[in-house]
Amino acid sequence: MAVMLLLITAALAGDTWTNIRPGVDYLHRTTSDPQDIYATRIDLSLPNVALHASADNSSERGVNTRTFADAVGALVAINTDWSNGYTPVGLAISDGAQWHSHIPDNTLGGHWGVVGCTIQKDCSLFVELPLDTAWWFGQPTLSPYRYHNASGANGIPMVQDGAAASGCYDGSLNPRSALCMEADGVHMWMIVVDGRSGIADGMTCDGIRDLMLEFGCYQGVMLDGGGSSTLVIEGDVKNNPSDGSLRSVSNHLAVLYRDSTDPACVQPNGKWCEGTTIHACQGGQRTGSGDCAVYGATCQQDGDYAFCVDYRCPGGDGLGAACLDASRVASCTDGQYGEGDCAVFGLACGTDAGGSACMDPRCPSPDGSACLSGASMVACTDGAYAEVACAAGTTCAADALGAWCGDDRCPPEGGICEGDTFIDCARGVYSATDCALQGMTCRAGTGCVAPGDSSDPGDDSGGAGEGGPPVAGLPGSVEAMPAGGCDATGGSGFLSLWIGAALLRRRRPGAHRGRSPGLQPFRSDA
Repeated sequence: MAVMLLLITAALAGDTWTNIRPGVDYLHRTTSDPQDIYATRIDLSLPNVALHASADNSSERGVNTRTFADAVGALVAINTDWSNGYTPVGLAISDGAQWHSHIPDNTLGGHWGVVGCTIQKDCSLFVELPLDTAWWFGQPTLSPYRYHNASGANGIPMVQDGAAASGCYDGSLNPRSALCMEADGVHMWMIVVDGRSGIADGMTCDGIRDLMLEFGCYQGVMLDGGGSSTLVIEGDVKNNPSDGSLRSVSNHLAVLYRDSTDPACVQPNGKWCEGTTIHACQGGQRTGSGDCAVYGATCQQDGDYAFCVDYRCPGGDGLGAACLDASRVASCTDGQYGEGDCAVFGLACGTDAGGSACMDPRCPSPDGSACLSGASMVACTDGAYAEVACAAGTTCAADALGAWCGDDRCPPEGGICEGDTFIDCARGVYSATDCALQGMTCRAGTGCVAPGDSSDPGDDSGGAGEGGPPVAGLPGSVEAMPAGGCDATGGSGFLSLWIGAALLRRRRPGAHRGRSPGLQPFRSDA
């Protein structure tokens, strides 16, 4: 019955599917409402597929979508951001080169939408504050500098996490353009709905939001609509723009499909260093190269991504951070240098194995711990301060690596024997191992050893004494348990506020590290 209903729905909708290329499918839908809908579903995981947003030149910016598509050799192209004349409202990045900032829109609370895609075609669709205010606070996994192509979108989210987001301010029927991603993060939809004619009514923006959900989209944004709405496939304009002619707009987004791969591409989608020169390929074709040394910078790779590193970056690490003094910290995000004063937030600058970061001044280090007394300790995580009380039967102890609540049953360092049972602790965690179950005997200060083993615990000839790790903890352990641990008893509530908005944060894989002045002062044309 369910299958029958789907077939009936499809028949009523007048769906016509066409395979344009492997992984690229085109849908034309007509309904009795009447509606005229045009949509393309693209598999971005294909190595020969690339994305390209309008560049700041006369053949791509401020032209109609077909002119843009012809100029870049697009398989598919769609209009994107709202325009002020031929200037977009939001962010504009083309093949790694930013030519317009993400600016505030006061009618929408200072937010504006973004479609941002990396050179590996990992795309994020979201609504955010302008770049110079809080660009990366809402994006926990993607550095702002790694967008290779980006364009603005509507300032109100349409689809978030597979569900309808906030409603739209525009309840009128109009031509619409939209872009969305499925939950797999691989399949992108470009959608145009005609309107303002006897052939098609158009949709409200809530209506196109529901259409994106029907198509299985997980994240979705609305693009500029009205007479701007245009979908071009293989050079043909598929829809009927409501102006009766093609409108020139500020920017667009194209899907490029390559039949061959440039042999110079070390990887089809990525950036890499060659000395101080940075190279970039997408869809198997070169998109640019440049010499970081022109800016006094070096080149650094992070997986399949490379970037120029500002000469001021601490230790020459484009992902590093260092304290300049007790409160000021210098940090680099993808080679972009920035400085900040932790004291603005009432914080200090601290350093440990994870790097340097703003932290509560009571912390021994950003991820440090220390005993306050025999019964309590301070434990900091990413600079956030908390006090914990040791549970009954435990006492605070510490070494150069930090503090812990240790089991009161712990013997002296090295461990002791109780019959054939070896008793030992590792940073306060109590363990008791029955050596006899292993066919071994117990040796104090060493652990379980083979019967007749006479090696000196202090030599390094193969015994398990100080010259090698004890054998405690092998199968046969009769008890291996924490000593009751520590119970949180307090902390500083204000730290949850600055953790998400501290001026500069230290290196964390895949995490943001704060604000830097400008998006690309050391970006090459790659």
